[in-house]
Order: sequence, then structure tokens, then C-alpha cells
Amino acid sequence: MQLTIPDEVVAAQGLSEPELLRALAIALYRDGRITIGHGCRMTGLSEIEFQRLLADADVDLHYPPESLDADLELLRRGL
Repeated sequence: MQLTIPDEVVAAQGLSEPELLRALAIALYRDGRITIGHGCRMTGLSEIEFQRLLADADVDLHYPPESLDADLELLRRGL
């Protein structure tokens, strides 16, 4: 999907295109509407870079209990 935002709207906010995409990705992730992977694709950042971006914006990572359980099981097995 292509989304077109007039240049004057972006310029009025004092944002570059990458900054606007990052702000949009942060907001969508915070609201639980996209995953980290989708945020990475939107922004062109690596997973670590996107996680740092979220941390800088004081956005908590979504880490459901079942993911924690699975990670703990892997650690118990030494994997």
C-alpha cells in the first residue's frame, strides 16, 4: 500500500520523511496495531535499532507471558 501525504503537511510538522515514518511506527506499535517486524519494515531499521527507537520514546516492548514461558523453557534446556 502506498500512502501519500502532501509535502507541505510533512514540512509544517518540521519532520523529514524518515522521521514521520518513525513517529507513525512508534504510535502504531504503542497501540498494539503492528509488530516489531512491521515497524522494522516501515522504518527500514534493524530489530535492535527499532527497539532502541521504542525505548527512546518510552514505549514498552510487548512481551506476552507465553513468549516468556517459551524463552524460559529454552533456557532450561540450555538452548
